[in-house]
Amino acid sequence: MFGYVTADKPNMLIKDYATYRAYYCGLCKTIARKYPPMMRMTVNYDIAFLSLIAHNYARLEPEFRNERCVVHPVGKKFTVVCNDPIQERIVDINTILGYYKVYDDVTDRGGIRHRIARAYLKGKYKRAARKFPDLDKALRKCFGELSDLERAGSRDIDALCATSADMLVAVGKAACPNPDEHLLRLCDNLGRWIYLIDAYDDMRKDKEKGAFNPLLPEGGELSDEVVDNISSVVKEKLYGYIREIRSAYDRMYITVSEAPLSNVIYLGLRARTDAVLESRGMKCRKTLL
Repeated sequence: MFGYVTADKPNMLIKDYATYRAYYCGLCKTIARKYPPMMRMTVNYDIAFLSLIAHNYARLEPEFRNERCVVHPVGKKFTVVCNDPIQERIVDINTILGYYKVYDDVTDRGGIRHRIARAYLKGKYKRAARKFPDLDKALRKCFGELSDLERAGSRDIDALCATSADMLVAVGKAACPNPDEHLLRLCDNLGRWIYLIDAYDDMRKDKEKGAFNPLLPEGGELSDEVVDNISSVVKEKLYGYIREIRSAYDRMYITVSEAPLSNVIYLGLRARTDAVLESRGMKCRKTLL
C-alpha cells in the first residue's frame, strides 16, 4: 500500500481524529514490540485503515491508553490503541507487503537504497511470512504477474488494476476474521483505486526518468491536451471505484470506531482523489523506501 488511504482531517471532529490517530500510534507501538526500532518507519495510515476494518470484523473493541511517543519524548502523552491480536496481525501483514514492495523496486529500478532496504527487511519478512503462508503465496503470485505486465509495457490499465485488486483481496482475507463478500468487494475496488491513483500521481516523475507508466503515451509528450484526456479517463474510473467501495461499505456491519472509518470511506478517498487529479501528475508522493 502507498499511503493514499487517509482521512479527511478538516472534516473530522477532534475526538474522531484522536481515535484515528490512536490506531496509527498503536500500530507504531506494536511494531516496536515485535521488531527493531527502524521498522517503525514502515507504519502508515493505509494499515491504520486496515486495522479499523479488521477490528470490526473481529468484533473487537480496542482498549485505549495514553502513552508517550519516542518521536515526541517531551510534552503530553498521546492516545494509542493498546496492543491486541488484530494489531499484531496487521503489523505482520504490513511487513510482508513492505518486503514485496521493496523487492519489486529492486527488480524494476535497482539502486543501493532499495537493496539495503530489501536486505534489512528480509529476515523480518520471513518471520512474518511463516505466520501467513497463504498471503505470502498470493502476494508473490500477484507481484510476479504485475511485474510481467509492466515489463511487457502493457497499457491494459484494467488488467493492471485487477492484479492490484487481487493483492488487496488477499490482504483483506488475511487481516479480517470471517471475511464476507462485502469486504472482498471493498478490497477489490480499493486495490484498483490505489494502483490507478498512484500511476496518475507518478506520471511526470516516470516520464522524466523513463520509467514505465501505463498512462503515459508511447513516445509522446505530456501536453496539456494529452493530460486533459488522461485525466478525464482516470477521473471517471477513480470515481467509479469510490462508488463501489462506498456501496460495499454500506452493507457492512460497522460497530467499532465507526466515525473515523466512515470519514475515510465517504470523505477521505474523494478528497485524496481530487487533490491528486488537481496536481495533474506533478505532485508525486514521497515514500520512505
